Amino acid sequence: MTSLGLPFQGEIRYYIESAYGVGSVPTAAGKPISVKVLDAKLSLTDKHKGLRGIDAPEISYLLKQCTDYLFHLEYIVQCGDTLFEDAVIRDPADCTLGSVGFYLQTNACLGSDQSIYLLSGCVNKSCKVSSSINNEYIYSMDFDVKSVVTSSSATGATPGVLAGAICAFNVAGSIEKDGSDLAYITDSIDITIDNGTKNYFDHDSLDKQYAIAGELNISGSCDISLNEGGALHLAEVLAQADFELVVALGGAGCPEITLHNCKFKSSEIDVNISGDIMKENAPFTGKTISYATV
Repeated sequence: MTSLGLPFQGEIRYYIESAYGVGSVPTAAGKPISVKVLDAKLSLTDKHKGLRGIDAPEISYLLKQCTDYLFHLEYIVQCGDTLFEDAVIRDPADCTLGSVGFYLQTNACLGSDQSIYLLSGCVNKSCKVSSSINNEYIYSMDFDVKSVVTSSSATGATPGVLAGAICAFNVAGSIEKDGSDLAYITDSIDITIDNGTKNYFDHDSLDKQYAIAGELNISGSCDISLNEGGALHLAEVLAQADFELVVALGGAGCPEITLHNCKFKSSEIDVNISGDIMKENAPFTGKTISYATV
């Protein structure tokens, strides 16, 4: 029997690699990601480009291109999450960014007609952390991928599910600037960690050889009330004073992300007839990031 690729039958787990690209065939239980994975998308960039000459308008040759995989992963954050620290945060001991492997399975409930994708050498390119009023926290990650092996037979063992609570904007946690509330009212937070990862190919090979984290850029924005009419916030932007932003995504056992040496980037004071309080989507830039558990 043959089957379509069916919805709501996906399974995913990850592995910490001992070295870049090592661990493409997992045989043991991996590590869980989330009970609510929203999107897991493997992409292969263009495998050919057209060549033509001055003698004819049509393409006369299709030239093979390097095999370049990308992987996008989006999931709801839980207390007890480990992937963010394992994949997004650089090792303070040697300042490098480690690689992970992913096991992605389709049609998991059928028991047949399955496709299993074993992704190795996955190095984080960027991660966005976001949430807003009445919404859950979401990690949206992009990875550079060294290689992919496909199979029709499941392998390894499914890890136990994460038991931690869903991290949500209004349920628990805090967003603090230098130890105090960011504003009287904070409606949303968005943080983007860009690891500047670049990949490298060698002569006479279509396969990826390296993926190295480059410059680290941390930016974000927050929807905040303009306390006392906005002059205090405007003065902060003008002064360009450093502050520390600590985002606790939930209560005890939940992730806590700290951005160091932040500065607000710009300001926009809008006095209008909306009937709403004065608010601003305030952009900021941070220099470094650290991770802990509440």
